[in-house]
Amino acid sequence: MQNHVSLNTKNKFGRCLQSLKEIAANMDKDANLLKKDLLQTLASMALPAGKYLPVYTDTLLFLCAYAGNAALRRLAENELSRIALHLKKKYRSIKKSLPENSGLPFTETVTSFSPDSLGWLLKQNDFTLHFDSFYNPKLTLNEVLNITLPSLLKAETTAGLNPEDLLQVLGLKPTQYLDFVHGQLEALKEYPQAKDLLSDGLNLFVQVVPRSKQFSRSYNRIPHQPVYYHQDMLKRFDHVQLLNEPLPHEPVPPETVMGKNGKEQLVKVIKYAMSLTEREIDPATYLQEDSTRYVVLERGLTMAIYGMYPERQLPLETYMGFTIFKNGLPVSYGGMWVFGNRTKVGFNVFEPYRGGESGYLLCQLLRVYKQLFNISYFEVEPFQFGADNEDAIASGAFWFYYRFGFRPVDKEICKQAELEQQKIKSRKNYRSSAKTLVGFTGGNIALNLGNSIPADVIQISTQVLSSIKKDWKNNYQQARKQAVERFCKLVQLNINSLSAMEIKIMEDLALWAMAMQVTNKQKLQLMKQMVFTSTTDIYAYQDLLRKFFKK
Repeated sequence: MQNHVSLNTKNKFGRCLQSLKEIAANMDKDANLLKKDLLQTLASMALPAGKYLPVYTDTLLFLCAYAGNAALRRLAENELSRIALHLKKKYRSIKKSLPENSGLPFTETVTSFSPDSLGWLLKQNDFTLHFDSFYNPKLTLNEVLNITLPSLLKAETTAGLNPEDLLQVLGLKPTQYLDFVHGQLEALKEYPQAKDLLSDGLNLFVQVVPRSKQFSRSYNRIPHQPVYYHQDMLKRFDHVQLLNEPLPHEPVPPETVMGKNGKEQLVKVIKYAMSLTEREIDPATYLQEDSTRYVVLERGLTMAIYGMYPERQLPLETYMGFTIFKNGLPVSYGGMWVFGNRTKVGFNVFEPYRGGESGYLLCQLLRVYKQLFNISYFEVEPFQFGADNEDAIASGAFWFYYRFGFRPVDKEICKQAELEQQKIKSRKNYRSSAKTLVGFTGGNIALNLGNSIPADVIQISTQVLSSIKKDWKNNYQQARKQAVERFCKLVQLNINSLSAMEIKIMEDLALWAMAMQVTNKQKLQLMKQMVFTSTTDIYAYQDLLRKFFKK
């Protein structure tokens, strides 16, 4: 009898939760009243274990981000608190019924991190980190330590010991494994690509055990006041008008808006958001804190944009990250590859918020970059809308971008898309097949807001490669030497006065100047300035690039 009652309660909870999910994005008066009733009903019931808790949490997070009114948000926040308390008390007993790596409060995460992410996480206080395993490694610990250990200690790595035995022979306790292995990888910090290669080969897995509820998807957020309460869900709007609408506030360092510790707090939320969802993108992993800018927008939206520290930046273009917040909750993230007046776009929405104003988020992102960097050409690579990406095909991501002016760069694909669009308009309930959408992934799509297509890095690198093949008979070393000597002479630059990072940047610019036969004195002086600004101020560097292409 007791099991029967328990099953009925669980089924009732599931039915109420499903009803709440279905109307979460509906903002009319009746829907808000029903949401309130459902939340109150759910709050009166015992919390179930298993699959319902992550789903319920995601629904509550959506209601906090897209709040219809203060009462609904308060009810949602109360339920998030109840879930956190429930897990704090009972996680051990219900652990097996929960999905792995749910990101819920007080639940463990077992995953792998890049060396830089791991190093940053080891300094945080909201959780403890423990060694878990080397999962299906491509390299043995013996092979890695044979490279990183002092010569006197390398003999131990040739005995063929398994990782645990080797670490024990080296005098390490299990609680020291993680710090030791990370420290060995950090010995290669002057060679970041080698460090990454060895780390990937080891495939070190880590267990993250939260100390507080802050390290959870529920509570990883920034302060935001006032809360924006929705009267509607903005699905249709004039995106061209929005792109051209001046920003309500200039992008500023985060501490200007968020106070003394604002930058530190913002960076923590950005990095936690990635760790809690087992994602890494380079700008978040290698985030250069002083490059962070914070933008306050409309409808409860704010945005953080940030670059990477110089040794991780790409040749010539600037790889930047962004995180978009809705009422303080991180709802979207991605990267922008900025080069003068053009950028590639990598746009993602975190799962709990995908029923919200995704199109509006994208257009706000384009608006910020258009106005901050004077971008006139936005390009999206095929993975974003379906290449080797089943979720993007299933969601019709191609048409999501198409609605906001993106068109296939390939002329033949563009014609096919136009024909498909006519079918959609003329045939009721018509949907593009998966085969058709996959066919559209044969090339990039782009939104061109200007009268021409700005220069791309690939055009420069192709010209450099062609020049070395043709003029230098594939003698890459000699071509680089001659390019550097020529550039330094033209701009009166003493190579001995440059740092290693500046030399690396200068070599790329020198090859560009040689292959593209840049002789204009003003342009050469702009390139000289780029040598120094690319490592110190990514915003000034991009300004120099735009001036270069304008002249």
